[in-house]
Amino acid sequence: MTNLPTGNESSSEPVDILLIGLGSIGSVYAYLLERSGKARVTAVARSNYDLYTTTGVTLHTDRFGIIENWKPYQVFKSQAEALKNGKQYLICIVCTKCLPDVLPNSELLKDTIASGQIGSWNLIQNGLGIEEDLYQAVKHLGTPVMSSPAWIGVVTEGSLVRWRGNDTLVTGLYPPLPPKGSEESQRIFSQRDSDALNLWVDLLKAGEAFVYSTDRIDSIRYLKNVWNAAWAVVTGLIRHTALQFSYLEPTEQGYIKDYFKEIVDIGFQSGLLYEGMIQYPAGDIMGDAQSVVDRAWTVLTSTARERGVGHKYSLLIDVEQNRPFEVEVIVGSVLKIAKMNSIITPRLEFAYAMLKALQLEIIRDNERKKVKKVDEIAE
Repeated sequence: MTNLPTGNESSSEPVDILLIGLGSIGSVYAYLLERSGKARVTAVARSNYDLYTTTGVTLHTDRFGIIENWKPYQVFKSQAEALKNGKQYLICIVCTKCLPDVLPNSELLKDTIASGQIGSWNLIQNGLGIEEDLYQAVKHLGTPVMSSPAWIGVVTEGSLVRWRGNDTLVTGLYPPLPPKGSEESQRIFSQRDSDALNLWVDLLKAGEAFVYSTDRIDSIRYLKNVWNAAWAVVTGLIRHTALQFSYLEPTEQGYIKDYFKEIVDIGFQSGLLYEGMIQYPAGDIMGDAQSVVDRAWTVLTSTARERGVGHKYSLLIDVEQNRPFEVEVIVGSVLKIAKMNSIITPRLEFAYAMLKALQLEIIRDNERKKVKKVDEIAE
C-alpha cells in the first residue's frame, strides 16, 4: 500500500503521480503539477500518444505565456505499462469523460485499482455523482477519493493547447459532509484523507494553480452542473448555442427558464444549493433559486449576443462529432436526487429521455461502423 507523505518530509525528490486521460484538461493540470517542481507526472494517453512522445505540444496560455514542446515526465499507452515493475503513485488523477453507461470508472481503472499501487484518487471529471462507482471499488482498501470540478477555458487543436483566462479548481474528499439541513450522521475525515487532500492542494498551489478546498464537494458539483444540465442539454438537443435562444420572445424564454428552474429547485430542496454559498468561479454569493436561474440565462445569452457567437459546451461538440456524451452524470444524476427527495420533474424527465434516445443512436451508429470496418478488412 502506498503511504502518503504528511508534508513534513525534507526529501527534495518529486512525488510520482499517475494521470489517466491526457486531453486538454489533463495537459493543463499535468503542467501545473510539474511546474511546482514537487511532482512528476506519468500520463496514460491513447489517441495522442505519438504526439506526446515525440514533439510534445505547445501550451498557449494567458497566464504563463507560450510553452513549446511540452510533455509530461513519462507517457505510456496503457495503465499496465505505467504500473510495470510495481511503481507506486501517491495520486492517480482521472481526466477522462465520465460515461457510466458506456465505460464506468471502476471498469476503466480496473487494472490500476487491482494493482494496489495508488495512494489516493482524484477525479477531474465533469458531472455530478461521478465518485460513487470508484469509491465502492476502493473503499475496502481505505484509499482516499478526491473530487475536483474545474472551470477552465482550454481546447486542443492538433499540437496546440489553447488555455485562456484563469483556471479554477475546487477539490474535496468523497464522501463529503452531508447536505445542509440533512439528518445524516456527520462524516468524519481520517488522517489519511486529510493528508491526501493537503498534498494535492499544496502541489497545485506550488504550481500557481487557483485551487480551493471544500467539505461539501457534492454541493460544488451541483452548482457547476446546473449550467451543464441547463445549457449543455438544450444546446445539445437543438445542435446550436445559446445565441439562438437569445432571440426568443419573452414568453418562449420563460419556457426554457422554467426548465432551468426545475433543476435549481432540486438543488435547493435537497440542501445541495443554499443561499450564501460561494458561486465559483466568480466567487460571488448565491441568492435565491430564481436569481440563480436569471444569472445562468443572462450570462450566456448576453455574452453570445455581444460576441455574435455562443459558447459550445462539450456535450454539443460530442453530438456534432457523433461521440457518446455525459447524459448520466449531467442529467441522470439530477433525476436520482429528485427521486430521492420526492420532487416532481416533468421537464427534466422529458429532456433525459430525449438525450438517452440520442445517446443510444450514437452508440449504435458507432458499433455499426466498427462492424463495417472489420468486414472491409476481412474482405
